[in-house]
Amino acid sequence: MNTILLSICIPTFNRSEVLDNTLNSLFSNSEFNPNQIEVIVSDNCSTDNTAQVVTKYPLVKYYRNKENVKDLNFSIALEYATGKYIRLFNDTLSFKPGAITKMLNQIEKNLGNGKNIFFYQNMFLNKNCEKEINSAITYLKEVSFQSTWIANFGLWKDDFDKIVDKNRYTELQFPQVDWNYKIVRNEKTTIIYFHDYFDVFTPNKKGGYNFFNTFINNYLYIIKKENFSLINYEIEKFRLCNRFVFKWLNIFFIKDNATYNFDTKNTFKIIFKSYWYEPYLYFLLLWFGLKKIIKQKRR
Repeated sequence: MNTILLSICIPTFNRSEVLDNTLNSLFSNSEFNPNQIEVIVSDNCSTDNTAQVVTKYPLVKYYRNKENVKDLNFSIALEYATGKYIRLFNDTLSFKPGAITKMLNQIEKNLGNGKNIFFYQNMFLNKNCEKEINSAITYLKEVSFQSTWIANFGLWKDDFDKIVDKNRYTELQFPQVDWNYKIVRNEKTTIIYFHDYFDVFTPNKKGGYNFFNTFINNYLYIIKKENFSLINYEIEKFRLCNRFVFKWLNIFFIKDNATYNFDTKNTFKIIFKSYWYEPYLYFLLLWFGLKKIIKQKRR
């Protein structure tokens, strides 16, 4: 009897072309073993030809919601999983060479040893390394806002089934952040494997939600609810502002990147509401303003 070690769960909505690329990259990957891996697609009531695209891949376990349930689809996709280890997977990703084998090896190595394991894409804090953590605050320090990326989310199926009130933060668009903190607080040792796992294909006009409201108001609300000390909360606010908010300000307002279609209404109002008393905000805004002026002069 075959044992499914890894469930790859893909929530999707109206991205048939991108999903086609993702599924093709999965099943054409020489490391993909259908005796160990299952692929689940949870279609959030797409109005494009997603259903037709999936029929090209008979190994896919395809489910379609009766209506668009937005980010509730994350937990729905995971509930369909039967593997020992289950993980979310963006419909815009493909595994890099060696990544699937690396994951399967670590899953087999840690199977039944009572440890949580996470697979995180390389980031500004950690690259190509393994970190062992034993507390939520250590987790925050090691992964920061990268806990928001659904492709970083994975856990043992048995532990996911034990999470209560799974969707209390679904309306904030980050239920996975809550799940991460519930897992690292489950009194088990957690191992995070940082590696360059994925290539990302950004679909044209990606977006549809208020970008800065989601990543400033919603994310910081969840972090505040974790009851970290004030200094640790403020450090995370700074990281988010310095490493993320201003990166995307540059993309949206200086580079004028047409790839994205995020709502940027009230961007600076949202930033000031959360950061007005932080001295570093004004240095960062000065830097942003200078870049804007330089760009205008070059036109």
